[in-house]
Amino acid sequence: MRKWIILAVVVLVVAAVWPVVVGTQVEGTVNATHEAQLGEVHLRHEMLEYERGYLGASGRSRLTLEDADGRFEIPLVHAVRHGLQGARGDSFVDLDTLAAPDDSLIGHLLRSLDLQVHSRAGLGGGVTTRVAFDELRMDLTTVPEVAEHTGTDVPVWLELAAGQGRFAWSREQILVSLDIPDLQLSDDAFLWRASDLRYATVFEADDDGVFGRLPDYEGGLAASRIELNEGEAVRLLLERPRLDAFQHTSNDRMDSRVRLQMDHARVDDGEGDALTLEALDLQLGILRWDRPSLLQLLGELEALEARGVEGDQRNALIGAAMIDALGGMIEHRPGIQLQVSLNEEPSRQLALDAELGLRGTQQGFATRPLEVLVLDSELRLGLEWVAEFDAAYPDIDLDAQLHALAADGWLRRDAEAGYWHGNLAMADGRVHINDVDRTSMLLAMLFAFSGGMF
Repeated sequence: MRKWIILAVVVLVVAAVWPVVVGTQVEGTVNATHEAQLGEVHLRHEMLEYERGYLGASGRSRLTLEDADGRFEIPLVHAVRHGLQGARGDSFVDLDTLAAPDDSLIGHLLRSLDLQVHSRAGLGGGVTTRVAFDELRMDLTTVPEVAEHTGTDVPVWLELAAGQGRFAWSREQILVSLDIPDLQLSDDAFLWRASDLRYATVFEADDDGVFGRLPDYEGGLAASRIELNEGEAVRLLLERPRLDAFQHTSNDRMDSRVRLQMDHARVDDGEGDALTLEALDLQLGILRWDRPSLLQLLGELEALEARGVEGDQRNALIGAAMIDALGGMIEHRPGIQLQVSLNEEPSRQLALDAELGLRGTQQGFATRPLEVLVLDSELRLGLEWVAEFDAAYPDIDLDAQLHALAADGWLRRDAEAGYWHGNLAMADGRVHINDVDRTSMLLAMLFAFSGGMF
């Protein structure tokens, strides 16, 4: 019996003390200043006031976003409830102290959106925030900042369906996401609409726990449908467009990729003809770049901006900084890769695969820059796609231009495979087109176009 009494006493003591333990842990988490440099945007959240009670707490904080265009502050008010595994809180924008000008778009949005903010802070650290908002319909021409640029009295309507966002912060990662079921922008002549918009990005901290200037990240933006209408006519239709990007650093080597895909696209010129594209896939990669060299380049460019250097001196200093940065990373064999593909059938396909890079040494780049440049590219144009393009844009007559290029050996026509194709390669200062050395001809053309500059 005595053991049960002792156990009950211990449980009661722990239950009584636990809110204090939770409150102390959560106070330490939220009171810490969180800041990160995400690309060109500096993000900072800091508590201004925090009053902890037994079962809850209250506080005021400031969220600051700053970039080259300026600084914007959002004042927040919080009500926190202590729980078993952490704390939950409700927050809202303090409109009374919001410094956003009444004539600014961001100020109007923050005052018009009914934001419901719910946060959770766990015992292990980190904060997760969910932001929900109700539907909104706003005439943008009533916002002075927008009206200055539109120059019209015709209402321009912004319509948002009810949606939500999420923001999670820990020592290792920052997560930002946004879901908007429907977004519209319209006036009496056009309607732009995006359905099922989804955005999410995860930023990774550096090895030292800092979210640096060039953070590693993985993110994406997608929609089920985007369209532009003029009256009853659909001028642009994109089905399932999605944009994915990532950046990864390992041993100072930085690789970045951006990929745009969509299942179907249709462009109508308003004259009764339309160009239809399917299975669009565009990829851009920045591969094997040296991260310290890039950070040094960004620092030098910022120093030039701070010093206010202008004119020819500015251009010369920027050029020298870029050459130094490229020279510092040349031994990593940096490259830029571009891959484009439209349609899957060869006869209807447009495809480009190219990579431009540097191969050599820093001294070679400084003394013989053309000899360290390497390029390998291949282009394919389906015969049916060319015919469809000419039907949509007859004034261009692409087929005739391609035949003229083929007559001079710049392109090849493969009727059996169903496409035009060509290869352009550069190495050791020589340029080959379709395996034929065209260096002398291209140099002659360069001298001719330069008008004696060289």
